[in-house]
Amino acid sequence: MGDEVSEFFIKEELVSKNRYVEHVIRTAISFKRKDRRLKPVKIKRTVIKLPPGGQVLPYFKDTFGKWKVVLVSQYRISLEVKTIEGAGGRIDKGETEEKALARELNEETGIKVEPKAITIVFNEYILTSLLNASAFGGIVRIKDSMVKNKNKRDSGNGELTQVEIFDLKDLLRKREARAIKIDFMTSRLLDEVAKVTKLLVKKY
Repeated sequence: MGDEVSEFFIKEELVSKNRYVEHVIRTAISFKRKDRRLKPVKIKRTVIKLPPGGQVLPYFKDTFGKWKVVLVSQYRISLEVKTIEGAGGRIDKGETEEKALARELNEETGIKVEPKAITIVFNEYILTSLLNASAFGGIVRIKDSMVKNKNKRDSGNGELTQVEIFDLKDLLRKREARAIKIDFMTSRLLDEVAKVTKLLVKKY
């Protein structure tokens, strides 16, 4: 008789917790039946539990017919570098994904759009070996006149953000050449915008 898992359950121990983040130790315990005997098997992992969050990438065609994207630059303490990312953050209680992204876009860039104008293009798990979290992303076409405030803004938690406009084709080329390093969600959203603007052709 081969190995056979007969039972499975998880025990969780809280290490630390704040308003948004929980650090826990999870122990998965199963019992393998072999030759009519039950043998306990334990797997212990550190897990970080995060609330759902997302990013939104606005794009527009300028007066010369070139596609542009609106990103936010800010200094990230965790990385000790300045990054460029799509506007985004956590989803608040009672919000839809679209409403959360519209709110974050306004808070970080001053761009106001209706939630229904945002197209959600993905909702996926992230870093599953460490995180209990999911992330969603949206894109929205805007008018170039909607990008007015390029001054540094306080996002509300002490982080200063700077609105920046990039040429989409140039940004894609720099990423492909590994001349820049950007957030993986932002990178995914760049591909989604490239698809709808016909700069990236679907092959599936």
